[in-house]
Amino acid sequence: MFVLSEIQDTISIHPSLFSKESSEAISEAINKKFSNKILQDVGLCICLFDILSAEEGKVRWGDGCLYHKVSFRLIVFRPFINEVLVGKIKSSDESGIRVSMGFFDDIHIPSHQLPQPSAFDHQERAFFWLYEARTKAIAEDPLLSSPEERMYLDDGEMIRFSVESDSFFDGEPGPAPTLDGQLVTESSSIVPNRDSKPHYSITCSIAGQGLGLVSWWAGAEADPAALEGQQDEEYGVDHGGDYEEQGEMHQEGQQEVEVH
Repeated sequence: MFVLSEIQDTISIHPSLFSKESSEAISEAINKKFSNKILQDVGLCICLFDILSAEEGKVRWGDGCLYHKVSFRLIVFRPFINEVLVGKIKSSDESGIRVSMGFFDDIHIPSHQLPQPSAFDHQERAFFWLYEARTKAIAEDPLLSSPEERMYLDDGEMIRFSVESDSFFDGEPGPAPTLDGQLVTESSSIVPNRDSKPHYSITCSIAGQGLGLVSWWAGAEADPAALEGQQDEEYGVDHGGDYEEQGEMHQEGQQEVEVH
């Protein structure tokens, strides 16, 4: 999920930081410049990890700042493909599910990456999954199912997903947006329809074993007592009870795990 990325850049130190140690001043300037920023083809920068090298600072005419050529490493958020993460459902619409990890919100699960059969309930504004469709007609159209059969993916639920792909979008600079000849700002009451594509987004899937709502698989963890009984059976250990009865109880425990 987090990786180290080596960066080389010229870092400016404001005169107000001259009283601090050089390493402290450079670290503060790097965090101010890169933290919570998207670097193209790198990822979301979290914070400075360490400084590898820094050249002697030089003062440029005009601003009084001290400029250092610095090589450093940043902690970057960029999950690898097929990595499994856990987040919280932020919102849902017909196109899919939006997931948040608290510090990063541009995670999208398309509708075709949901376990099947599933469908979007327009009244609940949420997707649902059918663990087992009663009839072929319900499997083809899950909206024919009864509410008791549906396992909803509601907003605020914790969800486990796997990363399918990520993409970067480098917005090209251009003139400020206008509407009827007037400059439009973020505080304007009317904003023209523009592409608000995120600079970094992740596409994910929950169509796999162990994926989906965390609560779906909460009961699928193996019982430690059952595992201990399985080891005793393999090595012929008897705890004084009926050996065959213990074996039957162990088999029932295994069946419960498989059902979940």
